[in-house]
Amino acid sequence: MFSKELQELDRNTVQYMIDEMQETIEKKDRELKDANQKAERAEQERQKAELEKQQAELEKQKAEQRIAELEALLKERSEQA
Repeated sequence: MFSKELQELDRNTVQYMIDEMQETIEKKDRELKDANQKAERAEQERQKAELEKQQAELEKQKAEQRIAELEALLKERSEQA
């Protein structure tokens, strides 16, 4: 009888330990998922900022090219006059 009670106590202790480990694993999984999502958002923001920077540079180059074209056209017309 005493050994049956000890056996049941051991079984309960093992189950408790398993439950505790499972909770720890689930908590770590949630933390990892949150960290991955945060890293993905940060990477998306970095890529967005880089794209905006490239678009601004392209617009600047287009504007400079248009100014150069207009200056050349103005020079050509002033030489014809």
